[in-house]
Amino acid sequence: MSGRGVVRKRRVFYWAICLSCLAISASIFSSVYISRIRAERNLLLDLSEYAKITLGRFNDTISQANTALGIISSEQWDDCSPAHIGRMRQLSVDIMTIDEIVYYRNGRLSCTIWGNTNRAILERAPDHTLPNGVGITLNVESTVSRGGSMVAVSHRGHAVLVKPQRMVDVLLDTHATLGVAMDGGRLVALSGSADPELLAVLTSGPAVGADARHFYASVGGPGFIAFAIAERSAIEGRWREELWLLLPLGGVVSLVLVATVAWFSRHRLSLRSELASAIRNGELVVHYQPIMSLGTGRCVGAEALVRWQQPDGRMIPPDSFIPIAEEFGLIADITDFMIDRVVRDLADMLAIDRSVYVAINIGASDIGSGRFLPVLDRALARWNVAAPHVWLEATERGFVDADAARKTITAARAAGHLVAIDDFGTGYSSLSLLEKLPLDALKIDKAFVDSIGKDAATSIVIPHIIGMAKELSLAIVAEGIETEEQVDYLRKAGVKLGQGWLYAKAMPLGDIIDYYGHNKAGPWDGVPVDALDQADGA
Repeated sequence: MSGRGVVRKRRVFYWAICLSCLAISASIFSSVYISRIRAERNLLLDLSEYAKITLGRFNDTISQANTALGIISSEQWDDCSPAHIGRMRQLSVDIMTIDEIVYYRNGRLSCTIWGNTNRAILERAPDHTLPNGVGITLNVESTVSRGGSMVAVSHRGHAVLVKPQRMVDVLLDTHATLGVAMDGGRLVALSGSADPELLAVLTSGPAVGADARHFYASVGGPGFIAFAIAERSAIEGRWREELWLLLPLGGVVSLVLVATVAWFSRHRLSLRSELASAIRNGELVVHYQPIMSLGTGRCVGAEALVRWQQPDGRMIPPDSFIPIAEEFGLIADITDFMIDRVVRDLADMLAIDRSVYVAINIGASDIGSGRFLPVLDRALARWNVAAPHVWLEATERGFVDADAARKTITAARAAGHLVAIDDFGTGYSSLSLLEKLPLDALKIDKAFVDSIGKDAATSIVIPHIIGMAKELSLAIVAEGIETEEQVDYLRKAGVKLGQGWLYAKAMPLGDIIDYYGHNKAGPWDGVPVDALDQADGA
C-alpha cells in the first residue's frame, strides 16, 4: 500500500475512533440528561397530584364539619344542657376529622364538649364564608382544651374546631410540604415550613415549576388553593432510579452506534480495497451516452461514463464509488483507465465517422494539477486519434482554484481539446469565474432541465444560464432530457445539443457504434468544429 493510502487508512481509523467515542459520550450524556428531565417531570407531576389530593382532603374535612353542624343544628337542643354537651362530644368522636365542637351564645363562648365555661371568649367574624353561609375562621384558640391554634367551621352558634394539620394529612412517597390557602393568599394550613416568597407565588394562583431551591405545584378550587413543595434534593433519588433504567438502554444504543461506525469504516476500507483491485483487474467498464443535435435528433458524439462491473454482472454507478476513489487517492488511476479505454474505443468510432467526438470527465484534482495531460497525449499517439475528437469535461468543483484550472485548460486547448464545464449551476462557479476561464462549452445540469414546464424555484434559472452561455459564446449541452416538452423549450431557447433518456441511456461500445451508425448527424450546427475539420484534413 502507498504512503498516501496508509495515511488515508489511518485517517479512517482515527475518525472511526473519534466517532465511536462521540457515540458513547453522546449516549451517556443523553441517558444522564434524559433521566434528569424525566425525574424532574415526574416529580412535578407528583407534586401536582399531591396538591390535588391536598385540596380534596381539605374539602372533605370542611364537608364533614358541615355535616356535623347540620346534625347538631337540626336536633334543637337546649343551649349547653348536659344532653347538648353530650351530643357535641359524641359527634366529635364519631367524625374523626373533628377535634372539638363549641357553642357561642350571643357572640360569647358558652360551652364546649368539655362542659360549660364562663371565660370571656368572643366569637370572631369569619375569614371566609362558604356559599351555604358556613364561615371559616383561622387561628382560633381552643382555650378549654388547650389544643393550640385551630380552624373553626361555624354556623348559627355552633363551631367545629379542626387542627390545621388534619387538613393536609396526606400520605406521600416523597418528602414534601403541603398547604392550603384562601384566595388572596391567607394561609389556612401548612404541613411544615416554607419560604414566604415562594408561598406568595403559590397562593396567588395555580402554578407548576421550580426555583433555585424547590420544585412546586399548586391547584385552585372555589375560594381555596392547595400546593405541594419539595426541596431540590428530593430529585436525586428519583434521578438515580431513572438513570439506572436508562443507562442499560444507553449502553445498547452505544453498542449499536459503535458497531455502525465500525461497519461503516470497514465497509469504506473494504470498498477502497475492492475498488483498487477492480482497477488493477480491469473490472471497470466504459459506457457511452449519446449526445444529440436537438435540431435534427441525430447523434453527434457521446459522453464516456465509467461503471464498476461486479462478478455477478451487476453495475455499480459512479455516484457510489467515485467519492471513495477521490477520498482514497484512486481517482487518478480511474482517470488513466478512462483515457486509455476511451481513446482506444474512439479509434473504432472514427471508422464510422471522422466527425464524432467523445467527452471524458476529469476529476477536480486532475484539473488542478494537469497530471492527466501527458497520459492523454500518449494514448492519442498510441491509437492514432487526433486531440479534437476528445472533449474534456470538469465539474465546477474543479475550478475552485481558478489559476491552476486556467493553466490546465489553456494547455488542453492548445493541444486541440475542447473543454466544457459540467453540471453547471450546482457548484461554486459564477459569471466572473466563467469569464476568466478559456472554456468552449457549458453543460446545463439535469436539475435545471427537470424544472422546465414546472412551477419550481429552479425554473427561473435556466433562461439565465442559457443567456450567460450565449454572451460568453459557449456551446450549450443540456443534460437529463426526458420529455419532448423539454426539447421544444431548449431548441427555441437556442440550445443546440442535449443528452438524456429521451434519446438513449448509456450503453457499451458495440451498442453506441450501432446507435451512431443509424443516427449519424450531418454538419454540426452550432458546435465548435474548426479543430475537428483540421483533424480530418490532416
